[in-house]
Amino acid sequence: MSRATLQDALQHHFGCDANAVSIETASGNAPVVKVGRQRVHVSFSYEKDWAFIALDMHSPIGIDVTFINHEAEWLEECVRVAKDFLPPAISRKIEGLAGLERATAFAEEWALHEAKLKCMGLPLQEWTSELEVRLSGMRSGSLGDIEGFMVAYARKVN
Repeated sequence: MSRATLQDALQHHFGCDANAVSIETASGNAPVVKVGRQRVHVSFSYEKDWAFIALDMHSPIGIDVTFINHEAEWLEECVRVAKDFLPPAISRKIEGLAGLERATAFAEEWALHEAKLKCMGLPLQEWTSELEVRLSGMRSGSLGDIEGFMVAYARKVN
């Protein structure tokens, strides 16, 4: 999404003119959006033809969209990915599933995980107990399967 498209969408959403919306970007960081003097926390996610934006007026937020890939080769690979990047209990759950159930579970858990990382401003990294602590204290949820894509959000609880 271009800066101009985002600015137009924010103007429409908040019912204000172009001068009221400012967008500052710094490489490797989420954009800082202000409407008037109010900071708006924002997160983006793109996958194939889908784009999602999450806005929160009060606290950091993350959003992620993940394609539900049920190709045979990926169904084996996603177990290895889960073992490296997701909590052990979740990776065991994914490993215990098969076919479309495995693909859907992985996509949902991956989207939740990515949303939490985005909310905290963290890069993708292997799962550790330290990461578990950093990602605690968030409210997160799945918006479910939207035409073959899993969408999830996370926000910091103040």
